[in-house]
Amino acid sequence: MKTWAFALFLALALPFGAYSAPEAAFNIITYWPLGFRVDETPQGVRVRRLLQEMHALGATTVILNFRGKMIGGTSSEISPEVPPELQGQEEDLIKQTVRYARSLGLQIAFRPILLVVGPNGEFPYVENGFTWWHGNIRPTDPVTWFQKFFAYHQRYMKLAKTVNASWYSIGAEMHSMTSGLGSREPTWRFGYPALWVQFIQQARAILGPDIKITYGVNYTDQYVLENNVKTWGGEFEQWHHDLTFQTTTDEEAQHQQNMLKFWRSLDFVGIDFYRALGNSTTDYPADYASLVTMLNTFSIFYGQSLNTIMTDIDAATGTHTPLALQEVGYRSVDKCFVSPYLYEDDKAPINYEHQAAAWDSLLQGIWSPNFSWLRGVGIWQVLMDDDSDQTTNGGFSPLGKAPTESVLKKYFIPVPASSTRAYK
Repeated sequence: MKTWAFALFLALALPFGAYSAPEAAFNIITYWPLGFRVDETPQGVRVRRLLQEMHALGATTVILNFRGKMIGGTSSEISPEVPPELQGQEEDLIKQTVRYARSLGLQIAFRPILLVVGPNGEFPYVENGFTWWHGNIRPTDPVTWFQKFFAYHQRYMKLAKTVNASWYSIGAEMHSMTSGLGSREPTWRFGYPALWVQFIQQARAILGPDIKITYGVNYTDQYVLENNVKTWGGEFEQWHHDLTFQTTTDEEAQHQQNMLKFWRSLDFVGIDFYRALGNSTTDYPADYASLVTMLNTFSIFYGQSLNTIMTDIDAATGTHTPLALQEVGYRSVDKCFVSPYLYEDDKAPINYEHQAAAWDSLLQGIWSPNFSWLRGVGIWQVLMDDDSDQTTNGGFSPLGKAPTESVLKKYFIPVPASSTRAYK
């Protein structure tokens, strides 16, 4: 009876002809306090040009990433990167940037992120041989941490409300603070989903009913360990487990209820997708089509895996929650598809064809099947502070790289759709 009722729910939720193309988005970021600007300064001229180029590739949304910092891995010291004396000017420039982006037909999303630094600004921060980052933080006072984290977000929430952003992300990749690290880290088995629910309630009071709220769950090649079984997928796989497993203790049951409330509190769920599409020891063909076919073994598997996970979670929560690849990227270097999370590898030769093939395969496996849950794909990243679209470089941005631009246009430029999106 439950299976029949849930099938009926999906049928009613997805009426014939309800198809709409997923959101094609670009994550943009600046390392300058006043870098989001569209005035006549060299930076403003550059930002306008880059926004135009993203729109020409079929982008429908730009995701503004703002940086905050946490001092050490156990404190509650959280602050924005922009100093107080520049924050008013930053907000005025962002409003101008939003107006310009909208004049091109682009929607706006806000995504404040948090980085862990040392007491003297060291990044990455290594303490006694242990590398702290936002996925493994362990604040000694979680309640105060959430209060300080909300204070960091509050200014950007008010600004998002003022400019009527499409959606707002309350966090990303904070594995230890959401589900907790699971059985592979028994000392930090459970996180704080109940505090996230309170956080979302406070956020809605500022953002109002129209701005959708999301969170970016890390989906990586890190394993989850439960019942002595390793399952790859990082934070998102831990959520999948914690939302659907058979609880055996009161503590587990309470944690699961809190995770269910957390999931249901979100308008859609984002994932930061960094799964390998190959391995370092494979000999990859020089022929582009053959390379894409080889990578498809992985991308199609991930698409079907996500489809199964979403079916499981929908059944457990009684909802049909959309999922977006909120952040996914490949550098334009040799074998970028093997370890896509790597930011710095100056020894890797530049290879635009490999970046294009990675995107071609990823979008074939996840965009093309018209999965009913896919809300959008967010490309990581376009740095607004340099002219990477006009130089030869190995960065993440696809701008100015003809092979990758051609691939993105193929998938992102809208075409008429006549079929219903459904689980496959």
